[in-house]
Amino acid sequence: NDRYSGNPFARLSVRELEVLHYILKGKGTKEIADTLNLKMATISTLKNRIFEKTNVTNNKELTDLANLYNVNY
Repeated sequence: NDRYSGNPFARLSVRELEVLHYILKGKGTKEIADTLNLKMATISTLKNRIFEKTNVTNNKELTDLANLYNVNY
């Protein structure tokens, strides 16, 4: 849909973008949970949502996509 002008990252919530930032920096689920003071299950859920919304299946694809759209991390 045109609202996002093709950028899959435009669909992410503020919290999802926050988690995305740490994923792209190579941080693991536990480390992200500790940093953001959230439960690991919450981070896993957010990560799954990020993967769904950006249509990727792993961190490498996510990083490649972020590079493609010049997402800063």
